[in-house]
Amino acid sequence: MKSRIFIPFLSIFLFSAPTLAEIRHHDAHTHGAAELNIVIENDTVLIEFESPAVNLIGFEHKPRTDAQHLELQKALALLNDAGVVASFEKGECRVTETLIRGPFDNADQEGPKHGEREEHSEFHATYSLSCQDASVITSVSTRLFDHFTGFEAIRVRWIGNKGQGTALLNNHSTTFSIE
Repeated sequence: MKSRIFIPFLSIFLFSAPTLAEIRHHDAHTHGAAELNIVIENDTVLIEFESPAVNLIGFEHKPRTDAQHLELQKALALLNDAGVVASFEKGECRVTETLIRGPFDNADQEGPKHGEREEHSEFHATYSLSCQDASVITSVSTRLFDHFTGFEAIRVRWIGNKGQGTALLNNHSTTFSIE
């Protein structure tokens, strides 16, 4: 009974962009590091991923060259594939909703004025998945290290029907157990 109340409350907090994203934006913007949060309840999986832009595209300013525009488009295309961020060997899950926010989504956003430092830029992605049977999910993998060389570590927090836990992923360890 507690999980029916606790997990929805936690998922609202985890996936509420104005709360957690803003806190992390000011506190934990670390180049080479990213955050991955996963909530599993019944047969629904919610995934949140946040990373400094430099990890994905190599820069944090608005794209200035054709090559930078191409890197941005490539990153957005890869982030639109939830399986790049997190995939499950079992459970037969399908994506029902994807929301990707890039650092340069607002075309009217002004850059820093002459002499000012540039703001930190981040990508934020959320995914909702519906699974045939989420209870059989025992591990989660990411392919982010295969596609983006800017990552050194991804901090993972998960909560689900089997408990909760954390993991630290790197290019040698891209899978974690949720048992």
